[in-house]
Amino acid sequence: MRDESRDPPYYFEPETERKLQAWAARLGTLPPAPLLLLDEFGKFEARGRGLMPLWPALAASAPHVVVIAVREGLVGEIEQALGRRFDLCIPAAAPDALERLGRACEDFGEWTRIGLFGGAAGGLEMTVGTALHAARIPLRGLAMSSLQAAMMVFAGAGLGAPGRVVWVPFISGGLKALSPAGNRVRPMLAIVMQGLLFGASVQALGWNFFALGLGGALVGAWAALQGIFLQYLLLGNELFSAYDTVVLWLADRWHIAAPGLPWLVGAWAVLHALVAGGVALTAWQLERPPPVLRAVLEKESVAMPAPPARSGWRRLRDFGRWQFWLPFVLVAVILLGTGRPWAAVVWLAVRFVAVGCVLIALLSLLRPARWAEHLRRRGWWGPALAFSGALTRRGRSR
Repeated sequence: MRDESRDPPYYFEPETERKLQAWAARLGTLPPAPLLLLDEFGKFEARGRGLMPLWPALAASAPHVVVIAVREGLVGEIEQALGRRFDLCIPAAAPDALERLGRACEDFGEWTRIGLFGGAAGGLEMTVGTALHAARIPLRGLAMSSLQAAMMVFAGAGLGAPGRVVWVPFISGGLKALSPAGNRVRPMLAIVMQGLLFGASVQALGWNFFALGLGGALVGAWAALQGIFLQYLLLGNELFSAYDTVVLWLADRWHIAAPGLPWLVGAWAVLHALVAGGVALTAWQLERPPPVLRAVLEKESVAMPAPPARSGWRRLRDFGRWQFWLPFVLVAVILLGTGRPWAAVVWLAVRFVAVGCVLIALLSLLRPARWAEHLRRRGWWGPALAFSGALTRRGRSR
């Protein structure tokens, strides 16, 4: 009701207010609304009155898309009252306002799909991947990279912008980083790098046979090369010197002609590339995930206990794994066996530990639980929606 003696010059009629409260409460008993339109939020709402008291009940009903008309100049105050930032602000007077609003509603479906596949891929990493690594199954990296390529193909099928599929492994890697047990650093790095390579292939060449085959091949090749690349960062040229020493020793002592390291690494990468590329093309031909993967998508996430907060020293727990030290020990033994001085081995140990600390420290700065908010602050509402949705559904599954 309008009343010029008030500021603002209107008030809510008690009967209307009761009807609105009943409507908001009823929404919580219905399936989530695909679109909720609220008009308008002004000075009344900025002061916590008017429609604002209904917001907790409206938000709890989990509508897919909420469109709020906000009086000009009050966006910041309304955001503060709502307790969150708007994902997208469109000036009502803009000539393309309706077009942008419609496009945002369409994009919501795509980003929701990306979040579902990212959450499912993360669930597979935390279950199948952890089981394979715990059982020391041979070629487990190839199996997981091929599965990751297939998930990206299934997720990207039908997307208006296929390049968005790069966010599937980002979400998957973020969820893997939240895993309460097992190694996090190498799997998270592998997942993210594989996504970048696959996404770059699709973005540059489109969604076609060649792009998907190349993208899958790059995913597999990185799975084969990541370990060698990391060991080179840790050990430097001494890694190649040690291998060459072993090759010469085998040829001299046992007359065994071992292949050179470039040929060995190249063959290993080609094998992984062929398999992962073939899996990606097979997924493209299938168009839809097989029943096993569809069941995972229906669950969308796997129930996992919340990881406890890790103190600084626990972030360095990779240094306590014997697998971390094994390459260094082998290289050190070979160097000492060829007459290299102890000083060289000591300096190699210093480099190994220093580079390892830097890598682990850099990755420990990542806080996946905060990624959605960081993305939203930078205006990337779509990836923020996908990531926050995956995190929320993961929390509900616990």
